[in-house]
Amino acid sequence: MPNYKLFRIIQVLILVSLMTYWFSSCSFLGRRKSEAAHSVTIDLKQEIGAFQGLGANVPISFYSRRLKPLQTFNDLGIKLIRVKRSGENWDDLLALRGATQRLRIKWIYSLDNIPEEFVNDRGQLSDITGFAQWWAEEADELAYQEVPADYIELLDTPDHSIGDSLIITPDQFNNLYHQTRNELDLRGYGAVQLLGPALSSPELSADRDAWYTDLDQETFDALPAWSVQLTDTLLDDQGELAALERLTHYLDRIDSRKTIFISRYATTQTRFGQTVYPDPAHYDLLGNQPGFQTYYYNATFTLPYGLRVYANTLAILKLKDVIPFIYQLYDAPADVKYLKESWGLLDLNGKPKPVFTLLSSLIQRLPKQAVIVPVSSTQASHTAILAFRNQTELLVTLCNEASTADVVALAFTGLDRTLEYHDGLVLQPGSIYPAEQGRRDKFEALPVDLKLLPSANPQVYATQLKLQPQSVTWLRFWIK
Repeated sequence: MPNYKLFRIIQVLILVSLMTYWFSSCSFLGRRKSEAAHSVTIDLKQEIGAFQGLGANVPISFYSRRLKPLQTFNDLGIKLIRVKRSGENWDDLLALRGATQRLRIKWIYSLDNIPEEFVNDRGQLSDITGFAQWWAEEADELAYQEVPADYIELLDTPDHSIGDSLIITPDQFNNLYHQTRNELDLRGYGAVQLLGPALSSPELSADRDAWYTDLDQETFDALPAWSVQLTDTLLDDQGELAALERLTHYLDRIDSRKTIFISRYATTQTRFGQTVYPDPAHYDLLGNQPGFQTYYYNATFTLPYGLRVYANTLAILKLKDVIPFIYQLYDAPADVKYLKESWGLLDLNGKPKPVFTLLSSLIQRLPKQAVIVPVSSTQASHTAILAFRNQTELLVTLCNEASTADVVALAFTGLDRTLEYHDGLVLQPGSIYPAEQGRRDKFEALPVDLKLLPSANPQVYATQLKLQPQSVTWLRFWIK
């Protein structure tokens, strides 16, 4: 009998120990779950500024019956295009004009290189007057062909160096700007505006700083907007996004804050996780092998690349009065064949790459006349979030680049009316192929079920959302 009692006591002790462990484990898991939810607050009383649309770089080798340019521009909400002039390509320019005229898209002309007759034997600008006259004659020819010339960007990346000197020094740029302006005005092209300085990076250095400080007041007043390009926009404090923020603060300090055209952006990233994809600027080693469905396959055909460019777009739009220009709207036959370059959102057959699917999905869901709403959050660096609203509608978009799920706790504040959830969509991995197969990745689209929970404060709504791995989510709300 004593042995039986001892046995029962031991059983009870074991049971209590197991229950204690179980409850403590549940509590621990509960805390972990709560801590894993990143807090996101969207204050609907705050505004960054109006959404001004996107720009796009458009290759002039445009004439292709495979493309649907009017639909493409409309799907992406393109407001400005940037083209490079080279050679006699009037058929392509006229075809492009027909596609943009209807949507009232404005044109920017730029150059990769100064014409040979205006540079010295080291490739540096030596004839400022001749180059200014060349641009005025170009405006003449464009007017004769009835092709729009809304803006001229005198040279793409004049801050590049040849040897130990710049292609154009800040003083030369200042002189070139004035001479070109005078030549245009003399020929009756006062409506053609000059952009600048089209620097290769927003990062301020001794040389780049001079591009702004050495321009005189007349040039500051004449510039309709600044232009600068990004090589990459990393979502951390060390990337070019931080440099762009520093540039905007600098322009504020010198009382010359204007709209900034990010004349080119995408991402130079080709390694995502453990996979290295062919570089869009050089894909010979993989893209020319036989048996690939897409013979010039590279990183731009992949879902991770699309997610990174989408996240970069949201990061740029968080800054006031900034218009990002898509690096290249579609792949150009000459680039693919001779340069082995492929940065387009559409391939040679006009088929969308994942990045096009993501950006067009955002644009098609934006509220009309939307303003951008700031988002404060504790989300991880791999998650990008932004909101857009008008008087009656709110759109929130969330991009999770990670290969694991993420949880966000959304709080909507600053409301003096009722907020109702309308619908949502998530694009998540459908078919993702190994790099060696050379196949375009695909998304699958699923609806999002969401419930808003009003709090004790009638001006605050809350909800929690699980972000699927490598996905983009759009949530649409009515403001009543």
